[in-house]
Amino acid sequence: MALKRTIVIVDDEPHILSALKRAFFDEDYRIETFKSGEDALEYVMENDVQIIITDQRMPGMSGSEFLKKARGYNPTAIHIVLTAITDIDAVVDTVNIGQIYRFIFKPWEDEDLRAIVKQAFEFYDLDRENERLLAELLKKNAELAEWNQTLNAKVKARTSVIVQRNLELGQITKKLENSLMNTILVFNKLVELVNPEMSTHSRRVASIATMLADTLEFSDEQIQNIEIAALLHDIGKLGIPKSILAKPEEMMTESDRDLIIYHPIQAQNTLLIIEHFSEIGRIIRHHHEHWDGSGYPDGLKKEEIPIESRLISICNVYDHMVQEGRTRSETFLRKYFYNNSGIRFDPAIVKVLINFISTAETEKKLSRQVNVIPSELEPGMVLTQDLNTEGGIFLLPRGQLLTKQNITTIQEFHQVDPVVGSIQVVISLGKQ
Repeated sequence: MALKRTIVIVDDEPHILSALKRAFFDEDYRIETFKSGEDALEYVMENDVQIIITDQRMPGMSGSEFLKKARGYNPTAIHIVLTAITDIDAVVDTVNIGQIYRFIFKPWEDEDLRAIVKQAFEFYDLDRENERLLAELLKKNAELAEWNQTLNAKVKARTSVIVQRNLELGQITKKLENSLMNTILVFNKLVELVNPEMSTHSRRVASIATMLADTLEFSDEQIQNIEIAALLHDIGKLGIPKSILAKPEEMMTESDRDLIIYHPIQAQNTLLIIEHFSEIGRIIRHHHEHWDGSGYPDGLKKEEIPIESRLISICNVYDHMVQEGRTRSETFLRKYFYNNSGIRFDPAIVKVLINFISTAETEKKLSRQVNVIPSELEPGMVLTQDLNTEGGIFLLPRGQLLTKQNITTIQEFHQVDPVVGSIQVVISLGKQ
């Protein structure tokens, strides 16, 4: 008989523990509850645990401290953090320790909680299966290395190239997953939980910005920084009430405006906790600066503004105008950006955006949607849905125009962590 799956729940408030335990009354799980991290650690040290749900704010040992210690005894357990939606500092504290599967804000809905836990168990199973497959792969590689000793010099030379390429790909994939993608996913999930519309907007801005950056022949490093900065450019707004964000500018009070002006600085300060993200923070800090110096927070002008910030700035405004219905036609859009060239926006980037607007409108009229596999991808195709791997890694957002670089990345990831299902894209009828 299979052992029941175990969930450890930690909260210093007895009624919270009772409520969480009741939520899983009809589920076939073993539920172990504890009032402190110290008590829970003793259980984690001696038992097999699949999921840990903990409150962040507790007397004595905090949730983040407990999870850090628990990982030393049970590195495979999935971590879920309970916190108040207004407690942004506590959320950032848990981000510091990394490897947080989900945040659940109080009060929660039992149905949503059960769905999250079910997904967590699926993720746990997939992770264990990946470990098993990796162990098998390492074993086969060892056998292959032994077999290679008997081959002639030419075959060994060719095999060496393949093995080296696999090792390099594995190192690149591991680095992307551990030091970049996981970090971005945690922040993106945080934004999505607090403000889904903001998350969707950020993905669209990232898609448009990377397209324009490719057209402008930015370096690969610049394009990657632009994509990450665009995805995270609004995280400084998480602490601002939605009622203020929804106000028209002319109705804002002075204190409202101060909050808005400070949000790029808040975003930069938040990203300082992530190693190697100082450049991303600098780009985000200046994405509300204007070409003529009338922007914020530092009043930079012209080339004083990082070019990556100038690009995200214009893409941010473009997406807001299109999505919020403040425009009636392609002509209006072109006229707006033309009139603000050299005032609010970099003239060189305005030219590229205007051309993009015209091209996008034309391709809408001459296109169709198809399903393809990674090997069938071609430059110029446009994703119609977010692209994720089976391991849960977010690769590209809906609306992304595929470039050679994008396609190479997708195909390399697909070799070690397959893309989920077929890929839905839009292609131009003129390319058939």
